[in-house]
Amino acid sequence: MDHLHLLFLTICISALSPGQPMDPGEQEELCRNFTVGRELTHTFYSPAFPRNYPRGIKCSKIITAEYGYFVQIDFRDLFRIEPASNEGMCEYDYLEIRDGDQGYSTEIGTFCGSDFPPIITSSGRSLWLRFESDGTIEYQGFKAVYEFIPNPMEKLPLISKCEFELGGPMGYLGHANISEEHAEYASKYGEPVDCTWIITADPGSQIFIQFREFELSMPNDCNYNYIQLFDKDTDEDGEIITFCGSVAESKTTESNILYVRYFAEDRGQGSEFAAWFSVLTKKEDDDGPCEDEDDHYDCDDTFCVDNSLVCNGIRNCKFGWDEESCASGGGGGIPLDITKTENIVIILLLLAIMIGMCSGMIYNLIRKLSEDKEDVLASREKSLASLAASAISINHSQMTKSRSRMTLEEEEGRNGCYVPPPPEGGFPFNSRP
Repeated sequence: MDHLHLLFLTICISALSPGQPMDPGEQEELCRNFTVGRELTHTFYSPAFPRNYPRGIKCSKIITAEYGYFVQIDFRDLFRIEPASNEGMCEYDYLEIRDGDQGYSTEIGTFCGSDFPPIITSSGRSLWLRFESDGTIEYQGFKAVYEFIPNPMEKLPLISKCEFELGGPMGYLGHANISEEHAEYASKYGEPVDCTWIITADPGSQIFIQFREFELSMPNDCNYNYIQLFDKDTDEDGEIITFCGSVAESKTTESNILYVRYFAEDRGQGSEFAAWFSVLTKKEDDDGPCEDEDDHYDCDDTFCVDNSLVCNGIRNCKFGWDEESCASGGGGGIPLDITKTENIVIILLLLAIMIGMCSGMIYNLIRKLSEDKEDVLASREKSLASLAASAISINHSQMTKSRSRMTLEEEEGRNGCYVPPPPEGGFPFNSRP
């Protein structure tokens, strides 16, 4: 009896607790009903159909028709997915469908509950689908049939998809990769340029991307041109950032797959951008050496890069240490393009600041010299005035003494000698009246 109680408790806990992350191999096998289905009959199902779909699963697929055809999906017999939330949102288990071949294509709808979706037809050649369940309740799922129907309005010539697959320890991507055929096609038929670069590294690696050049035709207008970065998946869960301004900063993925998308409507075409990507290998121990020291360079952080990237003129490490000790002494780094408008503006601003600083220093120096000169002149005038006053005082004293001597001499020189008057009057001796 105790064993039965224990088993019942275990089942209840398992049913109520959130599901653990599913093993990738097991998930791939369970998704086959959805991703592959029955190709001969153009039928696909929810994962594990006809059993309940499993908890915590995520499956995606792309259905693409031949040139000149649309894709049309019809849900039949059964459609039962966990109902929407109280707010009416399909947040728990749901089927998402987008009009295109990527997770960033225009959303057609997200479906859940027991109401059959309408018949869905693509506007182009592809539909992108994703089924996802949370970690709690399971339902029966669904069955769907798709077919390819002719597009009677198809008049545009067939052109290859603008897509590039890149690999290796480092690589370049940019507007120079877009062929003249795609540019002329977009210009002639009023179609947007929509190109994707798929960069794949070894499992466990991460990808570091840095932009050397970034100049959109319509900056700050995401309706006409932008660049998107996606980590591992091109859906909203994988989006890292969207650049549509005048600056694009460096980014690092969490996974070993990076998607770079460039989109430009007619008014936004002609943008120029260029970027370098580098593959980073994370150390097992953040403070330890690289796992393979003979083939890898230690970036002096938590990553290593391939030895072939050292002193190649590009800062492949996040902090650029792979270029700091190079014999060329240039310090490495992405070369500066002085023909770019923003670089010219920066250089002019720096020159203006330097000229302003020099002008200020010269002005202060001249003002200081002028003030010092005035102080010297004032001090000299004061000294001269003091000397003049002293000279006048000395001359006056000398003149006074001289005048006293001359007066005495003049008195003595009147009769040749000086005879004092007789006492009590009378005439002097031997004098006549």
